[in-house]
Amino acid sequence: MTDNNLTSSALYPPQAPALTVSSIFLITYLSLLVVTALGGNGLLVTVIIKRQLLQKVHYYFILSLATSDFLNALLKIPTTILGRFDRNWYPSYVLCYFTTPLGVLFGAASVCSLSAVAINRYLVISSPLNYSDRMPPFLAKILLAVIWFCSLCLAIPPVMWREKDAICRSGKISKEHYTSEVLYFFLALWLFVIVIPSIVMSVSYVKIYLIARYHALQIDSQNQASTLYQQTRKRRKDLKAAVVLGVIGGIFILCWFPFFVVQTVHKFGKGNISPIYFNIFLCVMYTNSALDPILLFLFNTEIRRALVRMLCRAFFKPKQHIPQSELSSFLNQGL
Repeated sequence: MTDNNLTSSALYPPQAPALTVSSIFLITYLSLLVVTALGGNGLLVTVIIKRQLLQKVHYYFILSLATSDFLNALLKIPTTILGRFDRNWYPSYVLCYFTTPLGVLFGAASVCSLSAVAINRYLVISSPLNYSDRMPPFLAKILLAVIWFCSLCLAIPPVMWREKDAICRSGKISKEHYTSEVLYFFLALWLFVIVIPSIVMSVSYVKIYLIARYHALQIDSQNQASTLYQQTRKRRKDLKAAVVLGVIGGIFILCWFPFFVVQTVHKFGKGNISPIYFNIFLCVMYTNSALDPILLFLFNTEIRRALVRMLCRAFFKPKQHIPQSELSSFLNQGL
């Protein structure tokens, strides 16, 4: 996830060269990444919807995360692949202006969804008795609408002041609007895509850990531990889910942070950065879209079971049972 103004200068040197070994490797890797991300996230979305996991508010936010990763692989990563073949591949500037904000849009929606997941898990563990009152379904839907609207507002500004050539080809910042560029890059992208989500997720999962630790100490001090078995089991299940989601959130930051650092130095620093670093960190950043569904299928028991049931029903359809009356007649004839 990143817009053309973030990646074009990294991917496309001043003159469009012939494909090199590194370019072929990059195209191959990104192509495999697209297939993996589309397949994994598409399957995850299908499982959540068809197996009625959306009855739980928690999966509203997981669905938003999977949708943003799916759209990123469908609409944004292919533009990077096409750009490696020909930096002027756009048939018109209209398409260029459409694809430019997509990276920031889907990336911001992903990280905001992860932040919402972290807050939701904290509410589940900290106040399980009145959780349904604090996070009802209609409130979760409103939060998702706000997340996508704010992500769109975060992605659009650069196309409002940058020239067509800067957006579709060079990727350079606008010298005439340098102040706007600095404010957008640092106060918008860094603040809302990296800093604030990192703080929200870190604080949420640290509090979850402290609550789980306190709960464990409290149980150890009880003589009648058997009476708390069900409660303990549920708490451990919630904690395990929080750990998995915390890992996913941490991976997102680790995948995105290096590329943001390189882009910051490249755009506003005086030193030159080798294109190989751009390509490596770009691949790492895009890889995040394919990792999320894999981690959820591996470590989320509920999603994994729903997937197995869906696949079993799809490939191993149960045989039609003979009605009891027909079965009785058949047996009597045999006798």
